[in-house]
Amino acid sequence: MASVEVGDVPQKGHGKVRRAAVCSDALLERPSEGNCNSMADVLDFAVKKFTNKPVMGERDLIKVHKEEKEITKKIDGKEKKEKKTWEYSELSDYHYLTYNEFYEQVQAIGSGLRGLGLSHDTRFNIYASTSLNWQKMAHSCFQQNIPFCTAYDTLGEEGLQHSLSEPDVVGVFTNPKLLQTLTNVIGKTPTVKLVIYDGKAEQAQLDKLKEAMGDREGVKIVHLDEVLKEGKANKVEPHKPKSEDVACIMYTSGSTGAPKGVILTHGNLIAALGAIEKLIGHHLKPTDTFLAYLPLAHILEFIVESACLYVGITMGYGNVKTLTSASTRNCEGDLAAFKPSVMVGVPAVWETIRKGINAKVAGGPAVARTFFKAG
Repeated sequence: MASVEVGDVPQKGHGKVRRAAVCSDALLERPSEGNCNSMADVLDFAVKKFTNKPVMGERDLIKVHKEEKEITKKIDGKEKKEKKTWEYSELSDYHYLTYNEFYEQVQAIGSGLRGLGLSHDTRFNIYASTSLNWQKMAHSCFQQNIPFCTAYDTLGEEGLQHSLSEPDVVGVFTNPKLLQTLTNVIGKTPTVKLVIYDGKAEQAQLDKLKEAMGDREGVKIVHLDEVLKEGKANKVEPHKPKSEDVACIMYTSGSTGAPKGVILTHGNLIAALGAIEKLIGHHLKPTDTFLAYLPLAHILEFIVESACLYVGITMGYGNVKTLTSASTRNCEGDLAAFKPSVMVGVPAVWETIRKGINAKVAGGPAVARTFFKAG
């Protein structure tokens, strides 16, 4: 991307500031339509424009198939055969929410969060896998001007504890598979009094979590469906944020030490949407479909999904482990089931997809293999 020099030399020995050539006259502050100043405005705009269009879809887990396979390992230069159990997911077809259905649920959950004591002066945390529910929680916070922090679902106990303690988090949204890690650290994070979870959690695990929270005052452990139900019954008007208000604090993955929190205002996120529209907006159409599977705790996935929401692109949620049919049973992988026209990824993911394609070709007829290799 070409850049140009702008302004005067700030001080002796320094060069001029450089800016992208496509917006050399001024910094972009927002996308072109909707006069958006916050992420709450983005959803409001998109719902009015794409009311009954599918916005997000997901698949349900029907069954986990376990298969035992023999693998060969080299230990001290000698080959040794071992048996290993592999897990394969059986998934439903995609089912969707329209923009309006998503908006209604977001308003209800946001009201529920207010009823649970969250506000602009508190800090929430989303410690969960990339999913439709992740986005519901984020936009519920946006609509009620509740700043939230993000934590990778791959964080270890030390990293999670840091991302809960440093910003004095009072509430957490998580998934059943992450409850044990949360239980292990929650005794060291005394400000956390509220845990919201989705899916099907074992009662024994919930009891352990409550016990680990000790005798701190006002402890609540509730299912997301309960928050939705209470919010529908006790609606609260949205508390719309200003551009300068903190939208979220994104914590890094902690690969080089303790996770670091990056404070992002609504203005920061809106400006990023404007940049995407300016640079690649001509490639993105409401008829496109986007497969979402990278961590929403990372700004790349989060801002790309936000751009899809703004443009009217239908998103389907997947998982790195179920992208190809090689990782599923009695159903297609996410790629074949959703058929996206837009994806973002990293080299490791593209390699997984390549291996899946090659495995399928190798299992096909000789004629098909010949044509595939011929390009």
